[in-house]
Amino acid sequence: MNRQEKDIREIISGRKMNRFSLNKRRDSAVLIPLVEKDGRLDVLFEVRNQKIRQGGEVCFPGGRIEEGESARHTAVRETSEELLLPEDKVEVLGPMYSSTGPGGAEVRSYVGLLHDYHDTFRLSEVDHIFRLPLQWLLDYSPEIHEADMVISPRSDFPFDLIEKNGQPYPFQKITRNYYFFKTEFGVIWGFTAELLYQFLETVRTSSLWGERLEKTREDR
Repeated sequence: MNRQEKDIREIISGRKMNRFSLNKRRDSAVLIPLVEKDGRLDVLFEVRNQKIRQGGEVCFPGGRIEEGESARHTAVRETSEELLLPEDKVEVLGPMYSSTGPGGAEVRSYVGLLHDYHDTFRLSEVDHIFRLPLQWLLDYSPEIHEADMVISPRSDFPFDLIEKNGQPYPFQKITRNYYFFKTEFGVIWGFTAELLYQFLETVRTSSLWGERLEKTREDR
């Protein structure tokens, strides 16, 4: 075994599968917040302040992961800051998914429960909030539409280096589903709707939730 092989073996041995972001922006984390109300669970949504980026859109609390900070803590910290709720009142129930956000960076999502929350929020970031019953969302069927994500090279892109038999390189389109939840408070769509859809599917298809629904039917 030569020295290079030995070094590579040592570097790679024990390594866990990781994921790299498509651009240099810092990765982010968000929380899908649940609030208990009258014996039921509601999902809480924010509407972004009109003066900030993507103003007026529906979102979950979240933001960029700071240096030396875990994604889990980012989700808690951002929720605390945006909803004016102490961090110890934000209980993370568990992780959901790691996925590529609209800007190409990785976004990690968590589900959490807000304790002693009284509809507070930071006006500089949040215009208003609203809640939707979890069961209503589970029973709801969003509209699903497809869109193609295409590669659009810049003018200085070296096309000559990747031509095939004199033909332009056939960049592939990536088809993506977009989900639309039409509610009395407005339309939930985009990345927030995608996170919401995946969360609802996880709950809806779980055997535990199915058993609970079956027992509810039997008790009627």
